[in-house]
Amino acid sequence: MDPQQRLAESVQRLGELIITRPLDDDAASDLAERIEGLGDAFVGIEALEKMERFGGRNRVHEFMETGSWPAPPPDGEEMDFDIGSAVGGEFNPFSIGTKYFRDGDESVGRVRVPRCFEGPPGRVHGGFICAIFDEVMGTVFRATGTSSAFTGELTVRFEGPAPIGVDLEFRAREVRTEGRKRFLEGTATGPDGQFASAKGTFINMRPEQLGSQVL
Repeated sequence: MDPQQRLAESVQRLGELIITRPLDDDAASDLAERIEGLGDAFVGIEALEKMERFGGRNRVHEFMETGSWPAPPPDGEEMDFDIGSAVGGEFNPFSIGTKYFRDGDESVGRVRVPRCFEGPPGRVHGGFICAIFDEVMGTVFRATGTSSAFTGELTVRFEGPAPIGVDLEFRAREVRTEGRKRFLEGTATGPDGQFASAKGTFINMRPEQLGSQVL
């Protein structure tokens, strides 16, 4: 495993332990002091913007060099998106942990949401459901090999409880286009069936916007 990914996963595990296993005050104070001391490892290291930290080479760079968006990955394969994302970024210690796969022209997001993102007892917080829908829709353009686009509008309908700690699936597809506007729909299902649906409007990036984008 990449050391940076291992570091992020270690922090994620610690967060899950803190939210689910209460320590007594003395133990909590001791642990807090030790964690605060770990920050000394970063002293003298310059803070970087996200593009500098996680940008690297990506599909936008390829478009700018060739004039064409890269072809989609093979059907069924996992799709890289944004390694620093708070929704699916494996290098982000606060990521929900979603992974994305191509299914024809659809994108499928799979996730087992940890307790850190709990809203009502035993259920995923609705705001994080919205965030997952937003990102799984954004990965549709990788599945189709078409232009990256910004979220313009997102509407989510909550139809039932989304359980914490079990396998959930978010699925999205593009249904039509209108100029730069692209209209998408999505569904979310769990062990008891569909618990949410969504509609989104995305706006194709203009050429002058591409230079600073990482997606």
